[in-house]
Amino acid sequence: MLLGIALSALGNGLVLPYTFIYFHNIRGFPIAVAGFIASYGALSALAISPLVGNLIDKWGPKPVLITSLLVSSVGYCSLSLVKTIPQAFLVTTVCAMGQSAMWPSQSAISTELTPEHLRERIYGAQFAMLNLGIGIGGLVSSLVVTLDNPRTFELLFIGDGISYLIYLAVVLTLKDVGRRSVSERIERAKLAGGWADVIADKTFVKFWFVAMFAVLFSYSQLEVGFTAFSTSISGLAPRDLAWAYALNTFIIAAFQLWVNKKLLLVKRKSAISVAVLLWALAWVALAASGVFKGNALFFVILCQFIFAFGEMIWSPILPSVVNQLAPDHLRGRYNAAGTNAWQISLIAGPSIAGTMLGFGAHWYWLGGLITGLIVISVAASRLKLPDRPTADMQR
Repeated sequence: MLLGIALSALGNGLVLPYTFIYFHNIRGFPIAVAGFIASYGALSALAISPLVGNLIDKWGPKPVLITSLLVSSVGYCSLSLVKTIPQAFLVTTVCAMGQSAMWPSQSAISTELTPEHLRERIYGAQFAMLNLGIGIGGLVSSLVVTLDNPRTFELLFIGDGISYLIYLAVVLTLKDVGRRSVSERIERAKLAGGWADVIADKTFVKFWFVAMFAVLFSYSQLEVGFTAFSTSISGLAPRDLAWAYALNTFIIAAFQLWVNKKLLLVKRKSAISVAVLLWALAWVALAASGVFKGNALFFVILCQFIFAFGEMIWSPILPSVVNQLAPDHLRGRYNAAGTNAWQISLIAGPSIAGTMLGFGAHWYWLGGLITGLIVISVAASRLKLPDRPTADMQR
């Protein structure tokens, strides 16, 4: 699983810094439209997410993951052919369907493979491998892409699509995991419970809202808001952003396991609160890049450096809490709901950023993000989360 995630992430890294630029600068879509396309993708994913959760719980995560990788490959390869706005919406729908199924099924397989007391560490290791792949892919793309040659962008999306097939080849080697036999499906069908049980879990719901707003004011602003501010206000070239993303990913790849060990000494709610504050500080650095334009590249890179440490704290905790709260027969639904927190944020985030930046409200946009993250940090510190499981507890 770790190998497959890293290989797939190579393809993600090829296109991550350039999707917005591809739609806006290469295909000529307005900023607001390019931002809305990203939001629409998340909306499409959100629409099928409940079905994905049901399918995982019934059939197991492996068949769902295999299907999602095939769909994602077709979708991202097809992005290279997009010329018009309707085509962009159609292909984005396909990509969103694949991604909506991939993330919760991937998480569910990892949960089945890992003892409960080690899950936080394995999620951190996955995040490190994910970022290593993205970082390498980003460096490769920075050597290839140029605004004067649209074909270079098209090749990046084809490469991303192929990376999902490579991940698929790895997943097919996994044996005796992620599938449900006929007898298991019958037994699970007898167990009471469904989405109503997920919604009735007050601890999970409070955690979900904190996660959703934290992502709204942080991750969801990277693809459109961070990119547009860095290029339009700070005056950086698109190629410069690849280096900022690369630093972010390599910092995570290098230090994630070290951060995992330190997290064991800190309560989960405190760690989440610190992560959110770090993201607020990262946006302060981005604001400085728009003020001190002579040193814009330094501040943009500093933004991604600080953002990385927030990610390293956040990434192991979110899935471990979700899967600790989830009963086995509802694990697919809980993971799908956890993915929904991201999807809802990714619906609103790019659209908000695209609209505000399109109207020139750059400083209001940044000020709102920083203020929102401070509020969420306080809310996170008040959460009541389960203690980390230990090997003794599991026995």
